[in-house]
Amino acid sequence: MSPRIETVRSPDGASIAAARCGSGRPLLIVPSMTATIETACSAYAEAFPDHEIITYDRRGTGLSERGAPPGDAEPYLQDARSVADGLGLDRFDLLGTLMGTVEAVAFAARSPDRIRRLVLRAPVTGLADWATIPAVRAALASMEQDWAFFTEAFAQLVIGWGRPGAPALAARLREVTTREELRGLIEAFRGLDLAGLYPRMRASTLVEHHPTYFFPQAYTRRIASWIDRCRVAIYSGDDFMSDQSIARAFLAEAEEPRRGAAEAAFRTVLFTDLVASTELTQRLGDEASQATLRQHDAIVRTALGRHGGREVKHTGDGIMGSFGSATAAVRAGLEIQEKLAETRIAARIGLNAGEPIAEGADLFGGVVQLAARITGRAAPGQVLVSSVVRELCAGKGLAFEALEEVELKGFSGRTALFVARPEASGGSEI
Repeated sequence: MSPRIETVRSPDGASIAAARCGSGRPLLIVPSMTATIETACSAYAEAFPDHEIITYDRRGTGLSERGAPPGDAEPYLQDARSVADGLGLDRFDLLGTLMGTVEAVAFAARSPDRIRRLVLRAPVTGLADWATIPAVRAALASMEQDWAFFTEAFAQLVIGWGRPGAPALAARLREVTTREELRGLIEAFRGLDLAGLYPRMRASTLVEHHPTYFFPQAYTRRIASWIDRCRVAIYSGDDFMSDQSIARAFLAEAEEPRRGAAEAAFRTVLFTDLVASTELTQRLGDEASQATLRQHDAIVRTALGRHGGREVKHTGDGIMGSFGSATAAVRAGLEIQEKLAETRIAARIGLNAGEPIAEGADLFGGVVQLAARITGRAAPGQVLVSSVVRELCAGKGLAFEALEEVELKGFSGRTALFVARPEASGGSEI
């Protein structure tokens, strides 16, 4: 299958080379640093035969115009939009891997109505994430001294140390860009922090992780927990993302109702969040930390069942649940913390109540976002609730300890928070 090469213009006048092949629903691939558009387009067309594949050369690479304003990430972030606009893409699927997740997340957060489904492979919040990894720091430090050595080290990081495909990957990196162009990209992306954009995305999202990635699994799960409509796929085996079946099935699912299409009944939303999951993985290893997560999940799901709640989704480091009764939700939260304490698993739990937006089985909106923010404020072992939840539980035998009002990101004013306690043994609730 021979890709069709086209050229589009970015808002600043730069020439961006794009390739498209296949037929079906459009799937825009944000480029990696180690593939030409011809080879990438053909490979993805084989992996996703029901899609028309569109990809492009990031400025400074391949056939696209070289150079960008020094230290300015915005031109890079605009290139995906320029391709979508230039090729007449209206609503489409989007996929990004590693550094490509930067542009993918920026596009999905800024243009939520255009993205149908989103696949993120080892997402990052910015290049500062990479600098936390000693091997990456060492590789980047070598770039100025020995370009060829750097490309070999970078390829080993991406594909996995000692794997046979690394030399070919390094050769492709040297083919598609130069040291000067890559240095400019790194400088432009160095100060980016996309953490605030992840909660703004509205597309159904699949976050994938493979053990050959140089980020720990817990890092991927943490980012997934920030995304409202998210599933997590953890791969195993030796091949670097060779199994496309999960992403293919995800992208093949039918269109879902647009956000805001329906209002849910009054619900109490509960979040659990494992404490220090990244440190837990580093201390125990992937297998043991996964066993801890499964134990947490079993305790939460048992409590949901006992108290009439339902699991909305798994967030990576916890579970989101929904209840028709605020009292039942608080009792479930207290039971979860009691059972977790017996296993020495530490988690935070936060609750809020209101009328969230319902799409299928999922819930969205300010009610859910506030519940998530409250969870982040809870101490390990606490069940922290909003004033709405406390008021709904009045006279139901539960006690609440008022904390200082706090400012929560994304919410104006100060928010009153209360720590829920087990059955009151007497006296009035506070």
